[in-house]
Amino acid sequence: LKLLTGKSCMEKAQKGGYVLQDVEKPQLILIGTGSEIGLCVDAANELSSRSSNPIRTRVVSMPCQELFLSQEQSYQSSVLLGGIPTLSVEASAQHGWHRFSNYQICMSSFGASGPGGEVMKLFGFTVENVTEKGEKLVKFYEGKTVPNLMDRPIF
Repeated sequence: LKLLTGKSCMEKAQKGGYVLQDVEKPQLILIGTGSEIGLCVDAANELSSRSSNPIRTRVVSMPCQELFLSQEQSYQSSVLLGGIPTLSVEASAQHGWHRFSNYQICMSSFGASGPGGEVMKLFGFTVENVTEKGEKLVKFYEGKTVPNLMDRPIF
């Protein structure tokens, strides 16, 4: 696992989700949970730093969906900006991620046995795949309105 020093803290994690790495006027948001965060940061750095067609990419760490949903709606909206293509990356189940992202790279089967790196590659948990899916998501929404998934009634 990639160690990300100085980017996270207990206070932020207790909100369930927070902006880990930001850019001005993001064109894409990547959401990761735990081990996927390093992958999201690397993909965001690659997308944002391209000399040809860079995609400004925000990275959100969301260790707990339920805690995030318990925050004020204004906080949720400050983390997951509406109208921006959002991709979640979760090496566990895909359950619930449709509430936060327009596309998900998640496990949809039981899994597989083998060396960790090979299994992760098999299921698409690579910088290359996250970068590719992020590009395709941004392209899909070009000229379209991106649904604001956080714009829903709370009763």
